[in-house]
Amino acid sequence: MLALGGFSMFSLGDLLIKLLATAGFKTAEIAFFLQLFFLPMLLLISPWIGRIRGALRTRHRWLHVIRSLCGVVIFFMMITGFRELGLALSYTLIFVGPFIAALFSVIFLKEQVGPWRWLCMGGGFLGILIVLRPGIEQLQPAALGILFAALLFAVSTNLARRIGEEEPVIAFSLYGSVVAALCYGLATFHDGQARIPTGGEWLMLAGVGVFHVGGSLMTSRAFSMAETALVAPFHYVQLLWGTLFGILIFSNVPDIWTALGSSLVVFSGLFLIYREHVRHKKLTAGVTAHGGLPQD
Repeated sequence: MLALGGFSMFSLGDLLIKLLATAGFKTAEIAFFLQLFFLPMLLLISPWIGRIRGALRTRHRWLHVIRSLCGVVIFFMMITGFRELGLALSYTLIFVGPFIAALFSVIFLKEQVGPWRWLCMGGGFLGILIVLRPGIEQLQPAALGILFAALLFAVSTNLARRIGEEEPVIAFSLYGSVVAALCYGLATFHDGQARIPTGGEWLMLAGVGVFHVGGSLMTSRAFSMAETALVAPFHYVQLLWGTLFGILIFSNVPDIWTALGSSLVVFSGLFLIYREHVRHKKLTAGVTAHGGLPQD
């Protein structure tokens, strides 16, 4: 229930972002003003996710900065995608990120990948080809931008693994918010013609902050209470919400090819999560059999 609620809150926040983008706000403006809510909320919950002093003492400061810059580009591309493509298609394209991350783990982390994981990655990439149909349909720049964001998502995931689990949780969020505020602030005010939100628009921005921070807390708690293989599949509820919002609010009904490709991406992603679960159980069994870990 925490995972279902958390990922649903992300979708509600994304809906508000699309409404702001549709109202005429530039992507950088939305992203910058959101940071004005994210940073205070982050500081408010910092006692529960790690002290700020510990985040500043990290030995991986530059890795955090590089990962944060990836996050800046990812968020920029996603907001642009929400405006130009809609929520459902944007979600479908960004969901190719885990398949790229798995591929990168083979190339850069030298992880062993079996035939089932190769099949999952192939299915995910095939699903994206069905959705985009290159050579048949003209590729939109926003779609290519989200695919680039998916690539950076994979880079960010591997950087997080390189940083390690011992890093306080707040370090990942704090560096991301500070770097994003600086980059988006420069992009927003460099020409002196930024659009300042009005009363109702400030409320929408605050709503995005509440939904995204609340979603982060709920999903983090869900992952801490249950195995990843049980929690991660709920991530795909965002695609259902994106499709529903598109139909009911924006009258955007996906065609048969988009539905088919999205289904293949989701099925491949779920199977990839299942194979990771099986692989983890085998590794754990091997370690416990040799006395490395106590049996539960």
